[in-house]
Amino acid sequence: MAEQQTEQRIESNTEPQTGSDSRISASTGTIAPAAPTVSIIVPVYNAATALRRCIDSILGQEYRDFELIALDDGSHDDSPAILDEYAAKDPRVRVIHKPNSGVSDTRNQGMALARGTYIQFLDADDWITEDATKLLVRAAEHSGADMVIADFYRVVGEDTSRKGGLTGIDRVISHEEYADELLKDPADFYFGVLWNKLYRRDIIRDHQVSMDTSVNWCEDFIFNLDYMVHAASVYPIHVPMYYYVKTEGSLANHAMKLSETVRIKRYVFDYYTEFFRQVYDEDTFARKRASIYRYLIAWASDGSANPALPSTKRLGEERLPLIVPDGMRDNPFIAAHQASRILDRYLERIATQFGLELGEVRVIVFLHYGGDTADFKALQDYLDAGRVSATRLAESLALKGYVDSSLTLKGAKLELTDKAAPVEHMIDQAAADFERLAMGGSQAGAALIAEIRDAAARAEAETREAVNTAEQSEK
Repeated sequence: MAEQQTEQRIESNTEPQTGSDSRISASTGTIAPAAPTVSIIVPVYNAATALRRCIDSILGQEYRDFELIALDDGSHDDSPAILDEYAAKDPRVRVIHKPNSGVSDTRNQGMALARGTYIQFLDADDWITEDATKLLVRAAEHSGADMVIADFYRVVGEDTSRKGGLTGIDRVISHEEYADELLKDPADFYFGVLWNKLYRRDIIRDHQVSMDTSVNWCEDFIFNLDYMVHAASVYPIHVPMYYYVKTEGSLANHAMKLSETVRIKRYVFDYYTEFFRQVYDEDTFARKRASIYRYLIAWASDGSANPALPSTKRLGEERLPLIVPDGMRDNPFIAAHQASRILDRYLERIATQFGLELGEVRVIVFLHYGGDTADFKALQDYLDAGRVSATRLAESLALKGYVDSSLTLKGAKLELTDKAAPVEHMIDQAAADFERLAMGGSQAGAALIAEIRDAAARAEAETREAVNTAEQSEK
């Protein structure tokens, strides 16, 4: 029913018909397939200046077996006329003119209309290489993966730089492995955006995966998390095939109040936690919870300011703007990356003050907040380090008197000594400074951080209870 209602908004195509559903252009001879392999969805809003470049890049591809679903979201410029012009020339172009409802709802309408086996997304400001869809489809068919992900180009003015991810991986990976990689670099656009990926429409349809219209920020990220819960495998292509341009007139740029930012962060936190709970089995989730919550706390605490350098003012007293492209300050991926940098700067200052390595301070952070749950395997996971590296750091701290050496040598749970107390005090001060800096004194932001910490504590308690129950049942 929803699809029929949406279909009524489509501009009719008056080209001659061939067969029951295929269309052929009288001017170009191009045939629109009745059941295309790919549905390419492009939401359009006041994008007239860049729209022709986008559509030309799609229609000019080597690959022909696709439909282009272009959705005009109530534009006030020449975008509607440009779309109609292309629809009149090429029957593969399906144009929808609709009242403005936002990019998420617009994409949902496009997915409801899609007939392809696969779905590909573009933004109207961007463009693709001439072999983009061909390579994505070929990779999907060859690998059998539920999602294909590719590198892309970042365009800033006249400068173009290549961006990618999953470095060194040239095979199909499971969604558990994909989640592992996401934890390593969650601030990267590579994982969060829609337009460098190819999706299976049956997964979207059968599991009712859609853009969440209740949020107007981070919606791509939420969609990908939801999709990956149901996708069993991912195949990376280390070939750039998308040109990403950030412009102030795009659908994605908007401003939000702090209260709205906090609301959405809480919402995304729930999505993120549920994603890892569903992707990992219970034991794996328990082992990785330290890394998961470490990222979530940093992400929920992010702000668009950096602290002053240690040589100028006390931590947290001065706010400096981030050096990031315009329109990207509220992006969660950039924000998480910047939050990580801020925290590292705080820890580096503590390391310098006490003559420690940065890695050693991280060990003390973990033991300080982990308490009696901080076993060695959890420490390895927190540090994202192998046993050898983690052992070296622990033994170095033992030699310096910060860690109980007898416990270290036994490889059992680690405990801090009294000598570590001043370092722990500085860590607590840095954490408080960071929270004030990141959320600007917002009570709502502080409440969100507290909620995440409570969730982490509950997860720890649940894990301990499960372990105790298992041990009792074995006796």
